[in-house]
Amino acid sequence: MNIYIDTCVLPRSRLDAGRIYRERYGSSLGFELLMMFDLPSFEDSLKQNLELYAEGPLTFHEPVWGVDHAVPRGSVPWEEGMYHLRLTQKYAAILHPPTMVVHLSNSPVRPGMRDIMLRNALENLEELQEMFPDVRLLTENTGIRVDRTQLLDQQEFTDLCRSRKLPVLIDVGHANANSWDLPKLIRDLGSQIEGFHLHNNDGVHDLHNRLRDGTLSLPALIPCIEQYAPDAMRVIEYTRPPLHGEPLLEDIAYLQKLSEKSGQGE
Repeated sequence: MNIYIDTCVLPRSRLDAGRIYRERYGSSLGFELLMMFDLPSFEDSLKQNLELYAEGPLTFHEPVWGVDHAVPRGSVPWEEGMYHLRLTQKYAAILHPPTMVVHLSNSPVRPGMRDIMLRNALENLEELQEMFPDVRLLTENTGIRVDRTQLLDQQEFTDLCRSRKLPVLIDVGHANANSWDLPKLIRDLGSQIEGFHLHNNDGVHDLHNRLRDGTLSLPALIPCIEQYAPDAMRVIEYTRPPLHGEPLLEDIAYLQKLSEKSGQGE
């Protein structure tokens, strides 16, 4: 069914909690395994649940906390990020994810620093690809305008991905919060899109609400996804553990129905 769930929704450092989804959907459901080595017991939990995440489709999401590719190589933040990325590399060698979602930047864009931050990010991502030679890195549209973390606007992001032929993951919540034209973005990047992060918000803030809780219409968006990126992963990306369990199971079923209706041309 090409639906994945991001493990950030699980109770912190309780990767075993993903078992309820595996028991319900078997290997038809995928996981996006978000690396959270900043949590003291995360690695132990990962070691204890390797088999669970090897039993079906899998993608990695690089660490977000502690990693920022827009910083200079050799700096203290860069060294901290490399610590988290080397741990990620260790588990990529065990679980062999075909893809990993990456961010260009995770920090506010300081006045006059945008070009420098972008140059740092592109250089560091080249090094990251060398660290993960067998993994396709999917560049995500990250950053929120209201938080001043948006490194690239829609056209700049599109142009960068096209010119460098980057595999892409589109975060629809980020695009919605930044007032991007999502249908145009999807049409423009088309076959380069290998995944979507699906969540909702108020059109301003990165809230990671449930699929029907916000200003973004999934029923209107899914047909566009089906037309231009039908094979792309659809990752439900919630960040709050209260949405784990029944709320997430309800939304998986809802997304299934939307996809089935769109596929039938309804």
